[in-house]
Amino acid sequence: MSWKISDWMAGGFRAEREDGEMVFIYRRPSWGTGLAGLKTFFELRSRGRLVGRISSEASWRPRVRAEWLAETDRPLNETDLLEIAEALKF
Repeated sequence: MSWKISDWMAGGFRAEREDGEMVFIYRRPSWGTGLAGLKTFFELRSRGRLVGRISSEASWRPRVRAEWLAETDRPLNETDLLEIAEALKF
């Protein structure tokens, strides 16, 4: 299924799937990582719980890293995380 990304609030997005499932995406600063300004960090929340993180490195060869953090009994899975990362267009 495809995800539609729309602006939601300052520094955040809302991803909505065709069946109505929603994920809120929050931009997070990279404080304390020593990578301030070099990476972009996003947290994904579904129904109030953290389900994943996406980070991208701003370099000549961009690299995107997606981490799935939720349990397996959720309506979302790792494939959804990859589709959202692709839809964000880093």
